[in-house]
Amino acid sequence: MINQTAIKVLGFLIGFFITLFIITYVNIQNKKLEKFEVKIPTKEAYTNSSTSTSNQHIITTQLPYKSFKYFHITTFNDTNKINNSQGKWFENDLKIEKYNENNEYHYFNYNKAINLRPNTINKNGSVGADLTTIELLGPKSFYFANNIHTNELNEFSMVISCKIRELNSSNNILFEMTGNTETIITTHNNIESINYQPSMININIQPNINNNYNFILTIGNNHYRGNINNIDNTIIKNSDLLMIGLLYTNSEITVLINKQMYKYVNTNNFKIKLGSTPVIINKNGRLSLDLYNFIYYKSILPVNEYLNIYTYNYHYLSGLSNVIATSTTAISTIKQLTETKEDKCKLEAKEVETAKITKRLDELENSIGKCFKPEEKKEKEKDEEISPLEMKLIDKIGKSSNFFSFLF
Repeated sequence: MINQTAIKVLGFLIGFFITLFIITYVNIQNKKLEKFEVKIPTKEAYTNSSTSTSNQHIITTQLPYKSFKYFHITTFNDTNKINNSQGKWFENDLKIEKYNENNEYHYFNYNKAINLRPNTINKNGSVGADLTTIELLGPKSFYFANNIHTNELNEFSMVISCKIRELNSSNNILFEMTGNTETIITTHNNIESINYQPSMININIQPNINNNYNFILTIGNNHYRGNINNIDNTIIKNSDLLMIGLLYTNSEITVLINKQMYKYVNTNNFKIKLGSTPVIINKNGRLSLDLYNFIYYKSILPVNEYLNIYTYNYHYLSGLSNVIATSTTAISTIKQLTETKEDKCKLEAKEVETAKITKRLDELENSIGKCFKPEEKKEKEKDEEISPLEMKLIDKIGKSSNFFSFLF
């Protein structure tokens, strides 16, 4: 009984080392074979996907240069900011609990209901506010001054993004801030004279005889004209998106029409001091336009940030913002399913490998037992061969240079 047990153990060990030798030999001779494995999507794969939020995406979804923004109205984030029952278009970052506060610097007033219209880039993108025959009257101009004590204006940047469908007058004032009347005292031949000069800032778009448009600026008490003439009507009227920017410093005035830049030297001979009349968008409702946003900074907007406003506009008008919002929800769901699937697949894989190893050991033991079984006195039959381990089974167990790896 002891000898028979010893023979079985010895036979098992011999078979075990034969098996290890074959596995090692196959690994050496067949390096090109790769272990088969089912690859499932991981959390990292979705996190690093092009559909996930990137730094560039953050730039386009958030208002550029936002920390320097003073006032912003838009149709992109929350159209409920346009409150037709109150006749007020509230500042974009104003909290809803402050809607009923009597703070006039929080909103623009209007006197007839504003309708929302689909944009012409993508009807599923953000809408525009139809200001046909509607004038927006904002906070008092002096709120937009750099110095709140003297109301002096030293520098600012203003950007309007819109679609103009029609210009209905010979003078179409898109934007205006009014300053205080300035008293100018001059002396000539020992005679002192006093002049009272009106002061304002506005952008006037005038049609010309070529069916195109000239831009005339009023800054302080000076008119700036000539540099922005004969702008093609296809740019100004019925384009999908028109961006107009005005940048002001004490030395220079810059106008931006889409990506074209026009400059004037500031020739004012006095400091502009803003007054108590409201800031105006679409004076007297002369322009038929859809307004997407109005942004005012009390500083000079860098050129790269102005270009970022372009991507900001197209992100919402193209409908990409809606796609990303939907995709983000879908990706979150997929991540949860992926985590569950990963755990399940790992468990199943472990069970399958365990079953394979158990089966292989049973087959090995049976083969060894047959090989070392004591002879019985009977008619000699065809010798049973010791079946070598099939390569397919070895391949399924896996290939490793570690002799003991297939057991674990």
